[in-house]
Amino acid sequence: MKILINKLLSKDSLIHIYVIIGFMIGSVLFYHPLLQGKKLFQSDISQYEGMSRQIKENRDKFDKEIYWIDNAFGGMPTYQLGAKYPYDILTPFHYLFRFIPRPAHTLFLYLISMYLLLLVLKVPWRISLIGSLAFGLSTYLLIILQVGHNTKALAISYIPLVISGLILLKQNKKILGFILSLIAISLQIRANHYQMTYYLLFIIGLFFIVYLIDSYKKGEIKPFIKSISPFFLAGIFALGLNAPNLMSTYEYSKYSTRSASELKLDASGSPKEKTTGLDYDYITQYSSGIFESLNIVIPRIQGGASREDVGTNSNLYKFLIDNNFPKDQASNFTKAVPTYWGDQPILEAPAYIGISVFFLFILSLFTARGPTKFWLLSCVIISLLLSWGKNFPLLTDLFIEYFPMYNKFRAVSSIQVILEFAIPLLASLGLYKYLKNEDYKNLNKALIIVIIPLIILLLFKSSISFSGPSDELYGVEILNKIIYERSHMYSYDIIRAMIFTGIIYSILRFKSLLGDNIAVLAILFIVFYDFSSVNNRYIDKDLFIDSNQNYITKNQADLEILKDKSDYRVYDASHGLNGANTSLFHNSIGGYHAAKLRRFQEAYDYFRFHNNNVMVDMLNTKYVISDGESDKELFINEDAAGNVWAVDSIYLTDSADEILDKLTKIDIKKHAITFNDSYSHDNINQFNSKDLLEINFNRNSSNHITYKYNADSPQLLVFSEVYYPKGWKVYIDDKLSQYFDVNYILRGMVVPEGKHKIDFYFEPEIVKFGINVRLISILLTFSFIAYMFYKKTEK
Repeated sequence: MKILINKLLSKDSLIHIYVIIGFMIGSVLFYHPLLQGKKLFQSDISQYEGMSRQIKENRDKFDKEIYWIDNAFGGMPTYQLGAKYPYDILTPFHYLFRFIPRPAHTLFLYLISMYLLLLVLKVPWRISLIGSLAFGLSTYLLIILQVGHNTKALAISYIPLVISGLILLKQNKKILGFILSLIAISLQIRANHYQMTYYLLFIIGLFFIVYLIDSYKKGEIKPFIKSISPFFLAGIFALGLNAPNLMSTYEYSKYSTRSASELKLDASGSPKEKTTGLDYDYITQYSSGIFESLNIVIPRIQGGASREDVGTNSNLYKFLIDNNFPKDQASNFTKAVPTYWGDQPILEAPAYIGISVFFLFILSLFTARGPTKFWLLSCVIISLLLSWGKNFPLLTDLFIEYFPMYNKFRAVSSIQVILEFAIPLLASLGLYKYLKNEDYKNLNKALIIVIIPLIILLLFKSSISFSGPSDELYGVEILNKIIYERSHMYSYDIIRAMIFTGIIYSILRFKSLLGDNIAVLAILFIVFYDFSSVNNRYIDKDLFIDSNQNYITKNQADLEILKDKSDYRVYDASHGLNGANTSLFHNSIGGYHAAKLRRFQEAYDYFRFHNNNVMVDMLNTKYVISDGESDKELFINEDAAGNVWAVDSIYLTDSADEILDKLTKIDIKKHAITFNDSYSHDNINQFNSKDLLEINFNRNSSNHITYKYNADSPQLLVFSEVYYPKGWKVYIDDKLSQYFDVNYILRGMVVPEGKHKIDFYFEPEIVKFGINVRLISILLTFSFIAYMFYKKTEK
């Protein structure tokens, strides 16, 4: 104990403690409105509030977890909506630093994770501090926090910790390396953003390839494999500790929009692209332009964000005032000018990594040595090339077609998180090597490589049109002023890049005069100022609201609907399937999620294309909301089919396309349609719906629905509930029975005559199985850790 206390009180340990405290304080000060008791309004979190309403209500009311909701998309599993599972031993680690309010908590994790990794790589604390700021203040990482991509940000924050564990194992620090790897991988997976976990596998895979080649050259393959083998065991245990969510999500993915479609035609009748995952256009919709990629060092080279504040000193503002626009109108317009002229649909901010950091990165290509440099450089190259998406089809198409699971994720430009991790890391290593061994030739090479392209870009400015895809929306005179602003931004940020490059170069060139400490402190300040001056353009502190203020409030239409205490659904036509505000107050057929049930999405797209309301009707949508002139307008849908109804006949087919086509032509109150494989041939095809004397409905919860009926003959019942084949069980008079998919998205049953009770329960076996896998993994994990300590003691 005395030895431990002495270590903690040593000079080196105290420095690290001070740094950690500094990170905590700095993170909170960065989001200083938190100190006033405010919270950040995050657009995606407001949507999540709507999606997760029933989960929270059930926890508060019954202290019990549900795994199905019906307040969004007619119904869906909760596996990707923050579901909780028993025996989650990772919870204490997850909440370890949550005493720091969000989003400052995540910013702190960015900083401390990279700092620890650099220390593991034996980089001095001062330079590690620079690397931490370069990673944590990266514009993209801050913007995803602002819009509410909290799970993505959390998953990214654990990436340096995972690599720290891997490096420790490579250094033969087995116990520490294994435990850190286990905790970090487990938390990274638990963050529940599998796209970021997938990109982490890229980083790990490239590490393994580069170091394996290096080990082969040195004749050290066996020691290398032996040293890092505990890392893969840690990964297996981490998967086990996250088994309930992983296994249930994998099962759900087979029926989500990330799976292969059953349709052969699109809504227009044209042949549909055959794929095992997302459609090509959807995957590559957010592809970074090749020229646009320069925004990592020149933030507004292609206009910056979709809309930028050009200020009241701009030529555009003066033009508006000179043309008799009211000052407030001119001011409002110049606060959100469409300066972005790239091809992405929306860009919240450029993925700026800092020109000062980039110069150090280029310097590191000459000063750093060994496999670490080639590993990180390969990460940068593959990340950049894949971020181009449809603009570089040679590589993108190859990955979509042949690389496992690559076609399950969209927004390919987000793979730039890999270079946002690798560049600051390699830049820090390169700076450390340069300070140890000054080499002006390498410094001059780095200057030439950075400055000459900047000069060329400035000289060839006149050959650039600065025209964007949406420019036709504006008049010629205003458009000319917007183009002028784009041109001005282009020049300004290039000159800015030259200045920062020159300053960093000068500090390093005259380091001997300044001294190491002053030089490092100066670089730290420049890096901080570099990021701050760009981030301040996009980080909106006005988005903080009072902590007791609701993200979403009821409008008049909501209040009117809530007077109706019956069971129904609501459709907000102004948002379609892309808004969960309605789900916060009602059971909605809309929602907000990146992986809806595939059939539900396909049916919606088909019927909307054909301007047909059959889907709205058969989902028992009693109320339709649309945008009015001043507020939401409310309409009652007289054609809502009800919670359950009996039909007279059922059509059978082998074609999903035929089902959708038939639904636009038949009377769904009299007829139904399904697949041949879904309907038992022991059942009859004709029924007499008039013999259904009575049927009553009770939604006990989203996980349990009861129907009581009386019929003089067997009936084919269509339930206005979304079909999902995994987890739902149906009982007639408490005896297990069978249901099937009908009308492509609903549930159907053939039921016997007489008085009976039907109960639907959502009891997913995969969750139970996942919990058992977790329990076994916990046992194996602690057993292996105990074994490692035993072996060490034995030695």
